[in-house]
Amino acid sequence: MRSALYFLVTSGLTLLFGVVGTLNMSHFSLYMIASYVTWSFASLLRNYQFSFWAAFFLSALTMCFLAFIIERLVMRRLYKRELGEQLLITFAMVYILDDLVKMIWGSSPLFVTRPPILTAIATWRNVNLPASGIFLLILGLASGLGTWLMLSKTRLGRISRAAYSYKEMVSALGIPIQHIYLAMFILSVFLATLAGIAWTVMGMVDLGQAHSLLIECFCVMVIGGMGSFAGTALSALICGMTYSFAILFVPKLATLLIFLLAGIILVIRPWGLLGRAGRLH
Repeated sequence: MRSALYFLVTSGLTLLFGVVGTLNMSHFSLYMIASYVTWSFASLLRNYQFSFWAAFFLSALTMCFLAFIIERLVMRRLYKRELGEQLLITFAMVYILDDLVKMIWGSSPLFVTRPPILTAIATWRNVNLPASGIFLLILGLASGLGTWLMLSKTRLGRISRAAYSYKEMVSALGIPIQHIYLAMFILSVFLATLAGIAWTVMGMVDLGQAHSLLIECFCVMVIGGMGSFAGTALSALICGMTYSFAILFVPKLATLLIFLLAGIILVIRPWGLLGRAGRLH
C-alpha cells in the first residue's frame, strides 16, 4: 500500500521531468490540495450516498483545471530555465500554495467520511486486509498501467517520449510542443490528484501530508532513475516494502533506511536502477 502511494505521488513528477525536463517542487502541494478539494466536495454532498465517488470525479476535474491555470501562468515560463531556477521558483510556489490552503481550509486536520465499501475488512488466509488499502493498490496499478499504455501505444505517448531529446525535430514536424507540455503537466497533476484522493480514505487531511512524503518520493525518483517511468514503479515497490518491513521491526529507522537505500543505489548506479540520460521510458 505504501508502494502504491509512493508511485502515485512520484509518477507525475517523473513524467514531467522525463518529457519537459522540469522538476516541479510544488507537485507535492498539489497532491495535498487534491485531498482538501476532495474533502470540500465530500462535505458539500455528505447527505448523498454517492458523496465520496462524486467528490472523486469533481476533484479530478477541479485539479485538472487548476493545473491548466498554473501551467499557463507559471510553468510554461520555466521550461527553458536552468534547473536551479526551476527549483527556486517552484519551491516558492510551495509556500504560496500552503498559505492559500491555510486561508481557505485552516490548519486543523480534516476527515473525509469513507463510503461503506471502503470501511470493510477483507480476509484472505487469516490475513486481514483493509478495503481502503486495496483501493489504493488498485488505483496505483490502474494508473500505472494506463499511463504506460498511453506512453507506449499512443501517438501522444510517442511524441512525448521524443519531446525531451528531439525538441527541435518535433517542432519542425509541425507539432505544437507547448501543447505536449501542457498535456504532460495536466497528466502529472492528475496522477498527484489520484494520490491525494486516495489519501483521504487512508488518513487525515492536513498541512503536513505533503512535506512528510517530499524527501521520500524524491528518493524513489532518484533510485528508479530520473525520467524513468518504469524505474519509478520498481523503485516505489522496493521503497514501499522497505518502509513497511522497517515499520514492523525498527519503526524509528523506517525513513532512514530509504535514505540509506538511495545512497547505496547511487554509489553503484549514479543514474538509478533503470535510468538513462535524457529519455523518458
